[in-house]
Amino acid sequence: MIRAVPGCLRIPPAAIAGALVALAAKLLLAATTFGSTDVRSFLYFVLRNRATGPISVYEQVKECNHPPPMIFALDAIHRWTEATGASFAFGLRLPSILADLGTFLLVASCLQPARGFARTALVLLALAPVSIFVSGFHGNTDAVMIFFVVLSVALLERSQAAWLAGAAMGLALDVKIVPLVFWPAIFLWLPDGRKRAEYFGAALLVALASWSPALLDSPALVARRVFGYSSAYGHWGLSRLLPAAIFEEYGRFLLLAAIVGVSAWMNRGLRRPALFRQIGVVAFTFLALTPGFGVQYLAWLVPFAVALPLAAGFSFHAASGAFLLAVYTFWCQLPPGASADPDWLAASFWSRGLPWEIANANRTGPWRGELVVLEVACWLAVALGLALKVRAAAAEARGSRDGRARGSA
Repeated sequence: MIRAVPGCLRIPPAAIAGALVALAAKLLLAATTFGSTDVRSFLYFVLRNRATGPISVYEQVKECNHPPPMIFALDAIHRWTEATGASFAFGLRLPSILADLGTFLLVASCLQPARGFARTALVLLALAPVSIFVSGFHGNTDAVMIFFVVLSVALLERSQAAWLAGAAMGLALDVKIVPLVFWPAIFLWLPDGRKRAEYFGAALLVALASWSPALLDSPALVARRVFGYSSAYGHWGLSRLLPAAIFEEYGRFLLLAAIVGVSAWMNRGLRRPALFRQIGVVAFTFLALTPGFGVQYLAWLVPFAVALPLAAGFSFHAASGAFLLAVYTFWCQLPPGASADPDWLAASFWSRGLPWEIANANRTGPWRGELVVLEVACWLAVALGLALKVRAAAAEARGSRDGRARGSA
């Protein structure tokens, strides 16, 4: 049964102040840096689309795994930057910066009343280093995607119309295909067939309607690019610790089985853990077990880290922030055509600093050496977060059953 959630809670002033500080930091980064090589990729998508249409983007760029609506959105961003004189790098990152603020407001005002998150956790959410680095510098769309996922969850938990929440999920699918991993948990959490039909019908209708111009032209090509994309293997989590070829080939099936399994486990009783908690478990499961990885994926976890115990929350934000700072700095210190990687531990590396006005991660790829230590620490923080979230979900379900037992005694 979908439960009503009390009215919105007044957001603590410290959390609001943190959100404003983070907003200013992201805008400054976006205005004074170029970002990662993703920015150049997105700009190429725009130019290719203008020259020969969206299908040619998928034909010419096998790495283009973004749904068709994103190509049209990128074109709109480019036209806005041409009209205003802003850089494309800034315009690309502005939606993510605003989406972070929207996600914070949703969690703090609409989900907080029922969940009772600690005030410190909301401040950590507002100031999350991952959000600052990914939305302010990297130049990708993960924050926009996760905003629509959290919006969909908030609408369901506040007992709004299931079709409205489904429409929000459809918009998330317009940004990236990743939200499909949350569907098993949402399907099992919804109370009956009518709600499921409303929710998933609306999600599919929104997605198909917005995908249709390109999908109707070349369905096989679009599906192959969007659904067949594989992230970089071998430099995160189990793919680092278990570099066997069998995990590279079958790891995605292990991940899918784990997501379906944990979704079924959380919804096995009459009273299930709150949907926000369930989506957090699935997100942490994905990042803990995924064979493929991009550093921007860490942004998927930020809203759900608010439900971690404070010590674990601090660990996640500290480890992920240190990891991203080192990786982005490492990439920015690699000039095009460099024959050797700089020594990121050397004093000269840090004393020269980043040329922030033009900071550009000229080259991306596997990080090596001491950066692997920070990567492993970050992955361990994610794994710890997953373990704590699973334990909390079990305790919530057990508490519900114990409460019913006491009530019938």
